[in-house]
Amino acid sequence: MSPEIQVKAITLTHGNVGLDYISRNAVSLLHVMSEYQKFAGIQQEPDLPVLAVGASKPLQIEQINAGEVHGKDGLGEIYEVGWLARSPLLNRIYGKQLFDGPADWEDQLLHKPETETDVGKTFRTTSRDAADEILFQLKEAPPLTISICAVGPLTNIALAYQRDPVVFSRAKRIVIMGGAIHQAGNVTPMAEFNFRADPHAADLVMTASKGFENTEKGYQRRLELLQRGKQAPCHIVILPLDAGDDGCVSREDYLKHIVPLKRANPLTSFCNTFLVWFFNRCCTLFETDTLAIYDAYTILLLIDMVMDEGNGSSEEFNKLWYYEYLDLHVETGGVYTQGMCCYDRRLGPKTSTWGEPNCVQVMLRGNGKRFNRILLNRVFNANITEENGFNMIYKH
Repeated sequence: MSPEIQVKAITLTHGNVGLDYISRNAVSLLHVMSEYQKFAGIQQEPDLPVLAVGASKPLQIEQINAGEVHGKDGLGEIYEVGWLARSPLLNRIYGKQLFDGPADWEDQLLHKPETETDVGKTFRTTSRDAADEILFQLKEAPPLTISICAVGPLTNIALAYQRDPVVFSRAKRIVIMGGAIHQAGNVTPMAEFNFRADPHAADLVMTASKGFENTEKGYQRRLELLQRGKQAPCHIVILPLDAGDDGCVSREDYLKHIVPLKRANPLTSFCNTFLVWFFNRCCTLFETDTLAIYDAYTILLLIDMVMDEGNGSSEEFNKLWYYEYLDLHVETGGVYTQGMCCYDRRLGPKTSTWGEPNCVQVMLRGNGKRFNRILLNRVFNANITEENGFNMIYKH
């Protein structure tokens, strides 16, 4: 659905729920995508992505989760007849809320010798954990050709950086969904979930940006350092809540473009199974009729950066995204501020309070209408044009 990028590997970590459910959800999603490709007559790529299981807990703190929002399985409790079945009216409108995913999902994750073949496979297994798989992919590819996109806690990313900072710095960019800069957090008043879920990992990854310069000269310097076997500055990009909240779908558009599809194909069937839960939770918990789809918005940012010849700094890119470079750090300790994004808010010339400054590219505004159109068109074949408008409801 996004031919601009090729997915080489997917790594799993603790997140809104525990790693077991995260793993089950990943196998289920890849199964759905395979079934959709068969339905649509799309030829499966011969180079299947690797699925690597990673960290089950944060680096130093106790694990947190967001089951109240996402359901105990992280996908709106789709594996069992749950809350929707208790409402005959909702069940008539939305259909059954039950997903018949692969029963052998645990066996599918077990690594088998590469000589074994299975035409029904939807991914490749690996004996490497997530952090080592990240490093392996970076070693195998030419320097500065692989992008990493992180839409969960940064534990796997931080572990890869700790194990081999030189190989880690071969990544062209690391695009991260996380943090809250000028606005409140979502899991605490100060912190966004992904950064709060592993603040030590988030803070460590930010330090990889020291010395980064998004210019041709900076790019060449990175290449030269890597060719000499030295660690190079990393291009760290974050999409915080400030910009991420703009990437949403309204209930009205959901009812108009998504619900009528119901079981039209394996993908819409899967999405309709869990989206009803999330719109219900948004209304109940947050009194809003919009659902922010942070992860998909982060993928759109990655695509825009991949397609941008200026590496996320050209005039065309700047029409789509507004950003600043910040000496950004993440609070690892505070009782009230753990996971908070920290930077120098003082007026006047900035001097680093924490030694050599980080240089993180922080997205502060995107284009929600454009995201809405691309998401609904690519995933749900909505056939929306720029002219026919949207039913977007923005928070102020």
